[in-house]
Amino acid sequence: MEQEALTPAMKQYKEIKENYKDAILFFRMWDFYEMFWEDAMIAHNVLWIAITSRNKNAKNPDILAWIPYHAKEKYLPKLIEAWYKVAIAEQVSDPKLKWIVKREVSRVITPATLYLEWEEYWKENISNYMISIVYDNSRYWISILDLSTNKWVTSEFDTFEKLSLQIYKIWPKEVILEKKLFSDESLKDLLSKKYSLNIYYFEWNSDFKQILIKHFWVNNLSWFWLEWKNMAVKASSLLLEYLTLNQKSNLDFLQSISYETFSDVLDLDESTIKNLDLIYNFATKSQKIWTLFWILDETKTAMWTRFLRESILKPLQDKERIDNRLDMIDEFLKNSVLLDKVQNHLKYVSDIDAILNRLALNRSWPKDLLNLKKSLQEILEVFDLIEKEGSDKLKKIFDT
Repeated sequence: MEQEALTPAMKQYKEIKENYKDAILFFRMWDFYEMFWEDAMIAHNVLWIAITSRNKNAKNPDILAWIPYHAKEKYLPKLIEAWYKVAIAEQVSDPKLKWIVKREVSRVITPATLYLEWEEYWKENISNYMISIVYDNSRYWISILDLSTNKWVTSEFDTFEKLSLQIYKIWPKEVILEKKLFSDESLKDLLSKKYSLNIYYFEWNSDFKQILIKHFWVNNLSWFWLEWKNMAVKASSLLLEYLTLNQKSNLDFLQSISYETFSDVLDLDESTIKNLDLIYNFATKSQKIWTLFWILDETKTAMWTRFLRESILKPLQDKERIDNRLDMIDEFLKNSVLLDKVQNHLKYVSDIDAILNRLALNRSWPKDLLNLKKSLQEILEVFDLIEKEGSDKLKKIFDT
């Protein structure tokens, strides 16, 4: 349809959509999110919602699909699971004013950031990784951010096989590639065909080192052991810029980054992980049923579920750390009454990491604050129990 024939609202829609061509645009119209043209057809096919048109008598009517704004939590996961991004365009001016309501995209929702929208989106309680990859001088440089814990590391791999193994271990929700890797067919096949991962391409023109320096409010990156690791910095700034652009929010909650060599953990290859059914069982085609993780997972909180999975994939090599962990387990097994009391308190602890992230992004709900209060109260009760009923050895472990 010609631009002159469009209503003011449709002109606004097209202007916003022009900047978010790779996303489904949820365009807020009063109590609904409306989608038009190609987006409407995608929504119809994926969400099974009806399509109609705004100007049915026109020669080329505008195809339209819509959902109630309060039903966003129901439909968002379906679009994300179908490998689509979703850009949320909200009303940012008073609808009662005479002129057209101003609308702006408040954020772009992707597979790794979906759980930031609503607590119920994160039922599996496993880690929520997003990674970025750059390539230089026959080496792959990778930045890894776990948005469920805000642990952010960067590393390098001198072979494609080592990179593949690391991706297999963490199984990220989404992967961001620099422009240079657009034509790397072996990497794209690995990500899309072998692991069925969401791949997004992103390019930026800023000074990548200054991006991290500005973010962390430092003069240089020596504190993070990254001052002379330019490609690691490039991979990390790529990830940060991509996330900042999509979330349109302050990311100060990402307070640290480190260079990881993975030297403190046992290096398990892909065959070992597969053959031992550590986190995935090919017979059941499940990450849960009949895996070691499934058998061991009696954890009571989302945080410890993630910790358990990480520990299975990255067994410790340091004897002192292994002994400390076993000592804690042994002390609890000796005092089953205390263990039962602690477990009873922990089952009321919510995913604190996720709540804090939503608070930092101004995206929290009243329920989040209530759950955070309850969780902190229960954790204090656990420490009081250990102080009163725990052995001296257990108290010493917790003090450290």
